[in-house]
Parts: sequence; structure tokens; C-alpha cells
Amino acid sequence: MKVIHALAVGILMTGNAYALETIYDADSNAGKATHYPYGPVKSVMVQTTSSHYLTAFFETAAQANCNAAALYNEASGALIAPLAVADNRVVFGAVEHGNETVAKVIKLTCHDDNRSYLVHHKVPAAPSINYDRSLQFDNWTDAGDRHPGYFQSVTLTAQLSVNTHAPDGECRVVEFGNSDVPGLFNGQVHVNNLYSDVFNQTGKVLYDAFSSSMTYAVRCSNSGGSTMLFDEWKITQDLQQGTLSTSHY
Repeated sequence: MKVIHALAVGILMTGNAYALETIYDADSNAGKATHYPYGPVKSVMVQTTSSHYLTAFFETAAQANCNAAALYNEASGALIAPLAVADNRVVFGAVEHGNETVAKVIKLTCHDDNRSYLVHHKVPAAPSINYDRSLQFDNWTDAGDRHPGYFQSVTLTAQLSVNTHAPDGECRVVEFGNSDVPGLFNGQVHVNNLYSDVFNQTGKVLYDAFSSSMTYAVRCSNSGGSTMLFDEWKITQDLQQGTLSTSHY
């Protein structure tokens, strides 16, 4: 695999300087794929859902050649990361921490005959997740010879607000072996093609009485990254305490 790793600020061809013609993201949204009606690139498709590494494949038109790429802050235009270009079909590279919530754009430098282009592809910020919930604990049962004390009934009332910043975002409920929670997306545990929505859900949950704990998460992903919101509970007869935290991956 031949890899080119460079930033192009100007193109010099046979002694003459050519200005870069800009071709913007054709559909003006930050979905993982863009198809261009004209220019040196037919399509770009991001393959990753990582906040800290990006891989995208592109298809060129005719004899076009793309030899440089970089990732920029869409709003400010500041450089975020240079990207490597390989085999005239793939760009890839690491994205530093701290850029997870920033909308971005890939700028791909391409040449076709005597013309040069700067092809844009939007990359969304990692999804935003807001979660408000309460748990009602009822009917405590004291410990027996073969079981710890536990609440017989635990009811979750939740409101979940999600913005994936993309038309093809997806979200799911993640369980970790010490919990069983209802589908938080109107009864579903997984939704595709989710841009932005609010979900309300009430249902019974189960927790691990032996460890007095319950942990579950909501994970949302798009082509710009993945966000996980964790809900971790410590549950005893005297104390029922939950903690929310968010991480980007």
C-alpha cells in the first residue's frame, strides 16, 4: 500500500500555479456517505464510528488522482489533524482527544487533467445524550440462607434526549450483566437512522442483589464518533444512589 501523508496549501503543476476549485459536501448533511454529481470524486464513505480515529474510502472519476487530505474544524476552519492517503481510495488518521464535540470536515485535494480540487465531506460531532431518570424501590425482602436482601420491585421512569447530529445515527441500550432494563427508545433497545428525538419510558428493572449494583448505558454512534452515557447504581436497603457519566470513544 502506497501511503502519501501531506497537507496541500497550493498546487504547482508544470511551473504554473492552479487555484483549488472547492467542491462542497453535495447533500449538505453530515451522514457517513456523500455522492458528488460532478468533479474528481464520485463518492466518499466514512467507515469508522470512532471519535479518535477516522477511515474513509473514496471513489474517483475517470483519471482523477487524490494525494492529500486533512480534517478541519467546520466552524472555525482550524486544522484538527492531517490524514494519510493510500492507493487513491482511502484516507485515514488519528484524531486528538478534545475534538469529540466539534463538527468537522474532511478536505481532500485531488487533480484531474489540468485542474485541481478541494473536495469536502462533512463529519459530525459525536452524538449528544441527555438523560433524566428516577427509580422507585419497593418491597424490601430480608436476606435468607441462600440469598441477600433485595427489593422485589424496582421501577424506572426515564426521559432520554438524543441528538446524533447526522441522519444515519444509531443508538442502543447496553447492559453489563448486573442489570435488565426496558427498551428506552419507546420500548426498543436499538434504533437506526436516528437524527434527534426525545423518548419517555416507564418499566420494571432488575439489579444484582449479590453485588448490590446495577449498571447500564446508552451508546449512540455516527461517522464522527461514539458517545456512551453510563448509569451506575449502588443499591442497599438504606441507600439507593445512582451516578451518571459520559465518555466518548
